[in-house]
Amino acid sequence: MKSFYISPASITPLRWVKWVAIGFVFWIGLLILSPFPHYLPPDFDYGFLSNKADYFYRSGYFIGFYLHIAGAPIGLFLGGLQMSRTLRMQYPRVHRIVGRVYVTAVLCAAAPGGFVMAMKAFGGWSTTLCFAVLAAATWGSTFIGWRAGRGYDLQQHRIWMLRSYVLLLSAVFLRLGHFALQMLGLTPELTYQLAAWISWVIPLIVLEFALGIYGLPARRRGERSS
Repeated sequence: MKSFYISPASITPLRWVKWVAIGFVFWIGLLILSPFPHYLPPDFDYGFLSNKADYFYRSGYFIGFYLHIAGAPIGLFLGGLQMSRTLRMQYPRVHRIVGRVYVTAVLCAAAPGGFVMAMKAFGGWSTTLCFAVLAAATWGSTFIGWRAGRGYDLQQHRIWMLRSYVLLLSAVFLRLGHFALQMLGLTPELTYQLAAWISWVIPLIVLEFALGIYGLPARRRGERSS
């Protein structure tokens, strides 16, 4: 049996930063889960579900809502585990099993549920468009990443699954951004609209910038070897 041992010499500052960031994401994820007792059964006088009683069941919103809150937390936590290089290299079978659960949670629950919820998003057409595009982009990047993995194109698999996870992290960035923007004294509607777009557009730009920097040497090595 393999031992799950990490050499102290292999714990670089970058790895420390990565795991501190993932730990912070997990902490925010647990805070996101804290209102769940108010969702089963739905408490229309509490938090997110306030003022949704009129259309919660009648419009089918409840289907998207429960799909999303079931799939998104699974994806959030399992996606963080998939960032472990030790897991990928020493336990590839575990990595594949966890990956299948992640893909199923996102493709069958989190993304479709988010798309349904987008139709009734607070903030009007701007946030409806924002969350609809986010749900479609999350579904698409996850599907492409899964297909690349099935085809053993590991570089494209890694890139697209990173995009998928960053888009899924919008749930975390939305709450952080909304908290920060509230200090500007904007209207609640504008604050939420800005936080919604910032929650995934900015992180995705940062990821693409990082992929451009760190992916360039690998591409050049591949070009020279071909």
